[in-house]
Amino acid sequence: MLTTQQTDDYLARIGARREAPSLAALEVLMERQLTSVPFETVGLRRASCAPDLRQDALFAKIVRKRRGGYCFELNKLFEALLVALGYDARPCLARSADVPGQRDPINHRGLLVRVEGALVSADVGYGGPAPGGPLRLEATGPQEVGGERFEAVRLDEAWWRVDRFRAATGERLGVLELCVARVEDGDFAALNLACSLPGTEFRDQDMVNLRTADGHVSLTGRRLVIRSGATRHRLELGEAEVDEALRRFFGLSY
Repeated sequence: MLTTQQTDDYLARIGARREAPSLAALEVLMERQLTSVPFETVGLRRASCAPDLRQDALFAKIVRKRRGGYCFELNKLFEALLVALGYDARPCLARSADVPGQRDPINHRGLLVRVEGALVSADVGYGGPAPGGPLRLEATGPQEVGGERFEAVRLDEAWWRVDRFRAATGERLGVLELCVARVEDGDFAALNLACSLPGTEFRDQDMVNLRTADGHVSLTGRRLVIRSGATRHRLELGEAEVDEALRRFFGLSY
């Protein structure tokens, strides 16, 4: 568990404050996290080795050095923050579900929280179109989360699928599948190694994503995309411009 000082430092990193556990407070924590700490594989790609998942190493990277990470890092440290604040939080096995007709192998560390009698997905490590706040795992139809519409679809006794509805058309898009069966922290060590090997998308190119107040900014390779409301700008960067973009848009210095 994070110490009291580490908890305070983490909250300062994301611009949040201590509050009693609640759905509303969790929504604020997720929003602060997603707009302050980028999903990014830059450090992984440049280090050419698997990230260190020890809590102190993650704290030093994400809080002290003000960098980001990918799901095995971000969701683990955010879970530690939630536990330190009194939440009932635990990890879960998950997989991407954004390619129609394709079922990926398990490749993601999700995060579940039980709060106010509800089991919710509180994922801050997906790096894309995942809900920007807690999504209740209830088969009750679409939910409004962070200004967007999502739905939790029960697949069987253990698995749920998270769908997103495209704002302009209402089209249903798969995001991820997650399993509610209990797992241990150590179950993700081998997945972290596998996902950081050469030949994987996380290792082979820079991937960065950060939510903003009215959209998001992302970098894939040398393509920078800035979305603000309904406006979308796409820029192809030169090699020398990548590090400047990392500093300017994501607050990352490597």
